[in-house]
Amino acid sequence: MRTRRESRLRAGELGQLTDLLNAIGLADRFTGDAVLHGSDPVISSPHRLGEASATALLLIAAAGAAIWQDRNGTSTDVSTDIIHALHYLHPTHYVRQGRFRQNVGAEHVPTNGIFQTRDKRHIMIEAGPPYPKLLSGYLNFFDCGNSRAALAREIAKWDAEQLEDALSDMGLPACRAFTRDEWLRHPQGRALTASGPIEIVKIADGRPIPFEAGGSSPLDGVRVLDFTHVLAGPRSTRTLAEYGADVLRITSPFHADTLPQHLGTDVGKHNAYLDLRCSEDFAAMRELASTTDVFASTYRPTVNARFDLRPRSLAALSNRGLVYMSATAYGHRGPWQDRPGFDQNAQVATGFAMTEGQGGPPRFSPVFYLADLITGYLAAAGIMAALYRRATEGGSYHVKVSLARSAMWVQEFGLVDDGATDLPKTDTYPAQTVSIDTAYGPVTNLAPPVTFSNLTLPTTDRLVPYGSDAPTWPTRRVAAPH
Repeated sequence: MRTRRESRLRAGELGQLTDLLNAIGLADRFTGDAVLHGSDPVISSPHRLGEASATALLLIAAAGAAIWQDRNGTSTDVSTDIIHALHYLHPTHYVRQGRFRQNVGAEHVPTNGIFQTRDKRHIMIEAGPPYPKLLSGYLNFFDCGNSRAALAREIAKWDAEQLEDALSDMGLPACRAFTRDEWLRHPQGRALTASGPIEIVKIADGRPIPFEAGGSSPLDGVRVLDFTHVLAGPRSTRTLAEYGADVLRITSPFHADTLPQHLGTDVGKHNAYLDLRCSEDFAAMRELASTTDVFASTYRPTVNARFDLRPRSLAALSNRGLVYMSATAYGHRGPWQDRPGFDQNAQVATGFAMTEGQGGPPRFSPVFYLADLITGYLAAAGIMAALYRRATEGGSYHVKVSLARSAMWVQEFGLVDDGATDLPKTDTYPAQTVSIDTAYGPVTNLAPPVTFSNLTLPTTDRLVPYGSDAPTWPTRRVAAPH
């Protein structure tokens, strides 16, 4: 049994957490301590997966604690365990409806994988759970059957860069497998290196909007308009709900995410349908956007441009100041800024997968996921930091995160130097879970990842089907007297 190490922020032992707190402006605002129980390696990977996930989770907790202290004058320490943090790299694998697992299952889709090309390189394609539009796009492009063997045969007829460009031009996720050094020399890699894992940019001036004194939780009374999909965005807004925000998720009645995605990311939210092609629904969306504190979007920039749901446009509608969060696959600038991509595309493009391959073909994270969840957690922390800036400085802010930059951030932790061969190749550690009663019956998710010494977060036990709620803000909760 390995000795379990304890690392503390105030002892200077959590350098990456210190760097992020400085970067988002909360180093002096979080006065408690942050503690990580355990250290890497805990799974068969050259990367520090547990420490990276734990750092992102502690960053959220520190941001929430800073806001809580601003509202109540009460400081709190935060802590997490590295095994629990490892589970939080792939929380969708722990979702159950009754007795049955509700896995998103993207790792089992034939079109989702790494294939060798004619020039002996590798390329990654992904259709998601799958999404019909992407699946049809790949199968029509290659004119082949829906099997890994058929796709491998057709992909082997192409050179990697040529195929990458051809698929990307059609709006289909595709990227070559780079080494980390190759990616850092690539124009998109260079563009991302110039930015941190969380960017917070002031986009409009305005008067300060302080947090209301008291309240039952750090984000009590904060409104979040959730216009996200897949995993990173919905996970970020679920996190805000866990810290007490009123989250209203807007989805299309025709393009909702899958049931497993919904059960894993929409706990604590209200859910409403709007069809933005309808003038009445479009007006309702703009009205909601004008009265929200946070607008979160993970749709491609072209979608937000079509409906003018862009950062500065929505900031101009607000008389309180707006925090706008956008997450992209490859960043907000550079030649790939408009290219689509999923978690695993980010792993492959940035060199993470090549390092996981350890001299062989590129491989995904041993839990399949990486960038989606890290990005969601960094986004939540960035939103909280931007809300703090709005409270003290005023104005509107754009929080920018990306899947690729999150994968690069994990690489910046360095590699483990432990030669142990007894580590599990998958996450087989027992998990702490909680179940809630819902319209779907009992639904199980991971238990909260962080412990506070002087704060109890609200119970998030609401989970309703898409479209169950009206597209209006929920009635304000009345805080219990202290």
